[in-house]
Amino acid sequence: MNNTEVDFVLTIPIAPAVHLNAQTLSQQQTDPKTAKQVYLNAVVVQAVNFYFQCMEIETDLAASSIWHPVVQKFMDVADLDVKDIGKLECRPVSPGEDFVAIPAEVRSDRIGCVAVEIAPSQQEVKLLGFVKKADRAKLPIKELEPIENLLEYLHELKAEYLDEELKPVHLSQWLHNVFDIGWQTAEKLFESKPELQFAFRSSQVAEISDRSNVRLPVKGGKIVNLESEKEQVALFVELMTTEEPDIDISVVVYPAKGQTHLPNNLQLILLDDGGETLMQARANSSENLLFEFSGEPGEFFTVKLVLGESSATENFWI
Repeated sequence: MNNTEVDFVLTIPIAPAVHLNAQTLSQQQTDPKTAKQVYLNAVVVQAVNFYFQCMEIETDLAASSIWHPVVQKFMDVADLDVKDIGKLECRPVSPGEDFVAIPAEVRSDRIGCVAVEIAPSQQEVKLLGFVKKADRAKLPIKELEPIENLLEYLHELKAEYLDEELKPVHLSQWLHNVFDIGWQTAEKLFESKPELQFAFRSSQVAEISDRSNVRLPVKGGKIVNLESEKEQVALFVELMTTEEPDIDISVVVYPAKGQTHLPNNLQLILLDDGGETLMQARANSSENLLFEFSGEPGEFFTVKLVLGESSATENFWI
């Protein structure tokens, strides 16, 4: 049901630290209009993050684009990463406005959009509501769903994510630019997480719609959370077609969150379809871990990352 009258809103006080962070970020911009937008973006993202903390919804505030001056200079984005679900856009709204302005750069690759009204005193914000798809330049406030429905929606997405996590990744589809849920082309992952790009200084990314009779690499990646150790790494798989039917495969792990080296004692393990270990490597202040091998269509393998008591497993079908 749409929240046609927006008769329920959630009010959240703005902490002094939120103002300080927002002011610091805005001062890194030379254009006054951009600086003001950066300030508003930073306020609303931190406010929504505080609400999620109160509701025990795990987020990664540090992964938000609000912290990157270059990104903010050229793109009006106010994203909040919800763990294991995706990016939620948080859009600032002035009191009395009837519409939420949705920039073109955030109308895709989002699990939804929350409208946040900042009070004239700038001492509090109101969560007016949300939409699951923000694919228009202007979204009427009257079409927002009540904010209390947001948590239920996130729980539904999390359940879908866990179901998908058990399914194998279909690598053959990548050759036609069709990527599984949770995976992105390397290029798109760079766009969403600019801090990763330094790790790929010598990498070349190719993204084409049809690779018939063309031998260029296709690389997909995702961020992997090893939560008990409070660490993140970037896992990439690259495919290179060879003489039929073999496909050359590279599995590589890079540090995330702007780090220059992988966590000590991180293990990368390659398993066959019977669970037997084919390859194993351990990071000791390494910049990356890399496995290279070949496989045929129809073959199955598993990649496992282990750090202390935490582990993450990805299943692949060639």
